[in-house]
Amino acid sequence: MTNWRKAMEVFNTHVGGVASAHNDARTQLEAFQNQRQSVSHLLQARGRGMEVAYRPRLTTTLDVTRFLLKQGLPFRGHDESLSSSNKGNFLELIEWYTQRNDEVAKTMNENAPGNNQMESPTVQKDLTRSCAAEVTNVILNDIEDNIFSLMIDECRDISVKEQIRVVLRYVNKHGCVIERFLAIVHVSDTSAISLKKTIDELFAKYKLSLSRLRGQGYDGALNMRGEYNGLKALILKDNSSARYVHCFAHQLQLVVVAVAKSNRIVSDFFQYVTMIVNITGASCKRKDKFKQLEHDRLVECLEKGDIVLDMIVQEMNNRFSKSGTEVLTCIACLDPKDSFSQFDIGKLLHLAELYPEDFSLTDRVILEDQLETYIQNVRALVLPVATVSVERVFSTMKIIKTDLHNRMGDEWMNDSLESGFAAGFKGL
Repeated sequence: MTNWRKAMEVFNTHVGGVASAHNDARTQLEAFQNQRQSVSHLLQARGRGMEVAYRPRLTTTLDVTRFLLKQGLPFRGHDESLSSSNKGNFLELIEWYTQRNDEVAKTMNENAPGNNQMESPTVQKDLTRSCAAEVTNVILNDIEDNIFSLMIDECRDISVKEQIRVVLRYVNKHGCVIERFLAIVHVSDTSAISLKKTIDELFAKYKLSLSRLRGQGYDGALNMRGEYNGLKALILKDNSSARYVHCFAHQLQLVVVAVAKSNRIVSDFFQYVTMIVNITGASCKRKDKFKQLEHDRLVECLEKGDIVLDMIVQEMNNRFSKSGTEVLTCIACLDPKDSFSQFDIGKLLHLAELYPEDFSLTDRVILEDQLETYIQNVRALVLPVATVSVERVFSTMKIIKTDLHNRMGDEWMNDSLESGFAAGFKGL
């Protein structure tokens, strides 16, 4: 422009009216400079709003997940469509929750974004897996680097898949003996080598050291307790201090079976008991009427069975191994009952000799003097006497994985079991 006298006229022409390009550009510049109206501010404000709504939605679904896990209830329903009268426990509980809590209702169902409902099967499995991981961390942190024992049992689930359940027994920081379910694992076969490989992989996954293992307890199946090729023998090759104890409950059962087979009177007795139970159990009236009679008859048979009791004692001596009984007899010296009336220094010193990995020659020399004052160095032995806790896992598994839910995957079943067993954990 060469004629500055007409500058204002030209500027006004450039600015134009309210809807001109210049004024539109100016308005957009002012909006950009105003952070409350900028794109970044709008996105950030929207993100904060979504986060505020997401938190109660997540808390609600997590609460429902924890409740179902604690009660051992199935999540899914047969018909989860909107028109279904029963969509399954998970969705029905969320619906019940939202109807009774206005704050939750504001962020759930139709008030939630279509891609963030937090109700899908994938979310359910993710939450279950998170609960299981939290439980596992609590157990592992409780054990730390202390010694522990291993209990294993095997069984087929409702979908005819071979599963082994693993329970750890240890002494916690408060000196209490604890048994915790760790995992349930699907195995292709139950040979000792396959089971040993599964245990090694499980220990590696949870960073458990086989060198800290001090006991192993099984139900006595040959693949478990075999002297040369059983799981017991394979573990003992890696750690001689992992002493094996055949479940006392199973041994007692074998004693009764063996005695019953060798004595006709006892065998007939158990057959009669079975028939009586079947007959009376079919009718409530018969059951009430014969309950006392059955009790009296059982007492009478036992009172007349002096010879039979001798056979039971003999069979128990044959069934209960010397090594396992020896260890547990020594441990019994630590029983605080009647002011440690069973306390025996000689047996406790012998017990220390059975665990050379934990008690060196120097330790054993000092140990006798220490035992004269009090028993502290030997109170943490955790040999399993029975595998009841492991049996409970499969009892619970039948509740979780039923005929109507036989397609449940191994990982979800494991996570559901592990989280459900942790109902008493404060860390969950």
